[in-house]
Amino acid sequence: MTAAPPRTRMAGPERRQAILAAAREQFALHGFHGAGTAAIARAAVCSEAVLYRHFPSKKALLAAVLEQEGWSGPPDASAHSLLPSSAVSLPDLLTARLADPDTRITTRVILLAISLSDDPEIGPTVVRAFATVRARIRAVIEAAQADGRLRSDVDPELLTWMWHGLLLVAALRQIISDDGSAGEAVEAARVLEELLRPGR
Repeated sequence: MTAAPPRTRMAGPERRQAILAAAREQFALHGFHGAGTAAIARAAVCSEAVLYRHFPSKKALLAAVLEQEGWSGPPDASAHSLLPSSAVSLPDLLTARLADPDTRITTRVILLAISLSDDPEIGPTVVRAFATVRARIRAVIEAAQADGRLRSDVDPELLTWMWHGLLLVAALRQIISDDGSAGEAVEAARVLEELLRPGR
């Protein structure tokens, strides 16, 4: 049996962040039921008692992980790692997200959240998550329409459905099998962007 790493003294906010980071990875890798609070505490280099001082239950911990993903803030595209800038092209954004190793963890956390969306403690966070991400995608689309990069005669809400779908499917395909086929979603995004250029 491997000895646990020595516990270190941390300030409250720093300890909370360590627990959230450990929980995020454990939930992503093992699901809600497979991620034990003992394993999360070990990964955060603290005791379960300390974990429960910060979070009253495992569901509360998961809800905090989901909130920390940045899904529940204002729909400002520049404030979210998924959508770093309203000036970025969505195909370039998709390319960057697929190249980011953290996308796998984020996608698994999204899947876990969706699987628990009927739970009264988790469901509202999931609803806010999708609304916020969709609002940020729409903000990118509207910025591209305003500066003439995309046709302005197409309803941005309809385009948001298309882009959101492409982002999710590409991320899902990548975690199912990292054989490069998720890159085809980038090509699909470029075709869609080309079809939506003014004058087409």
